[in-house]
Amino acid sequence: MLPVLVALAADPGPLRHRLSVAGSSFALRALRADDEPALTSFLAGLSTTSRRFWHGDTEPAVEAAGLIEAIGRYDKLRLVAHREGRPDRLDALVDLSFSLPEDSELARYAGYGIPLDPECTVRFGPCVADAWHGSGLAAALLPPTWSAARLLDRDRVVLYGGVHADNHRARRFYYRAGFIEAGTFDNGTAVDMYRDLP
Repeated sequence: MLPVLVALAADPGPLRHRLSVAGSSFALRALRADDEPALTSFLAGLSTTSRRFWHGDTEPAVEAAGLIEAIGRYDKLRLVAHREGRPDRLDALVDLSFSLPEDSELARYAGYGIPLDPECTVRFGPCVADAWHGSGLAAALLPPTWSAARLLDRDRVVLYGGVHADNHRARRFYYRAGFIEAGTFDNGTAVDMYRDLP
């Protein structure tokens, strides 16, 4: 799988899509090395709530540098969306991870009676700029993201680290997107959800 990710890093053409959302045109594409300043600004611009629901309190410049450094090197694929002609201002980030650590999703899902095949499952974590919450951008990201997952022979998607139980907006979104609740963890503060791709 890593050779495919390296090839996509070298030629990300199959990952490019155009989206139309709320009267605006967006480009969806793979994260590039020259995106570091825009990615840092995107992460720094997230509200406190959005940061908590994303990956926590990592310094935006440090997190952006780590995401850039991982391009084509690990089991990750990151997609970004920006308005057409504005690659300097990112509006969304999608995190796809193609490994499932034994002590996280694999163990939790097995405990729910839902075995995951690591060769067919991808972890998925989207993040949309606060200004675009409720606009339809997150929903527009899904079909091309599922296409990217299928490029790497994945047909099951699980939420990366689950979803916070108190993130009611996100949970409603995932239900509408076809996700199924598998169970809860961390004393009921987080919910695992998954969906199968057609």
